[in-house]
Amino acid sequence: MSAVQIAGCSGAGKSTVAAVLARRGLVSIDADADPLLARFVDPGGAVVAQQPTEPDLAWLARHSWAWDPARLDELIRAAGPATLYVCGGADNQQDIADRFTRVFLLEIDEPTMPARLDARQDHHDWGRIGDTREYLRRKLPVLQDHLRSSGAIVVDATRPPDQVVDAILRRTPPTPPRPRPS
Repeated sequence: MSAVQIAGCSGAGKSTVAAVLARRGLVSIDADADPLLARFVDPGGAVVAQQPTEPDLAWLARHSWAWDPARLDELIRAAGPATLYVCGGADNQQDIADRFTRVFLLEIDEPTMPARLDARQDHHDWGRIGDTREYLRRKLPVLQDHLRSSGAIVVDATRPPDQVVDAILRRTPPTPPRPRPS
């Protein structure tokens, strides 16, 4: 059982990378799509049942996006013997870093982030509501610097998705893909 984290700020391409990996027969998840894994928590660690429709900077400063370590362990076990590619990030990812054999940073520049957020056609409007865009603008350099300094492997995520995935797979030990259902 092993897991690889594909991290980056909103708009870096984590969900897209998860889809490309899955198309190639590898076991991947978009961490934000699993509500049992990724969720907002309050300062005491309690799960937030309902976030505001237009979160402001004050609310965002008091809450964090966190992964449930037990759920992450469950997902990793379920993927075995294949490597699980966990595409996403959380404010508590340093606390659970020991679950990953590798961490990749999908690095983007500041102009790329809002352009991708505006072009999104997926399930959420993060980066377009309330103060989330300003929150992300401030978070981008801090997150990327932190991941780089903690040893994440940097991948230029401004390139086409297949090239991004190729760069990740060149630096990931091979594991057997999950058998496809018949």
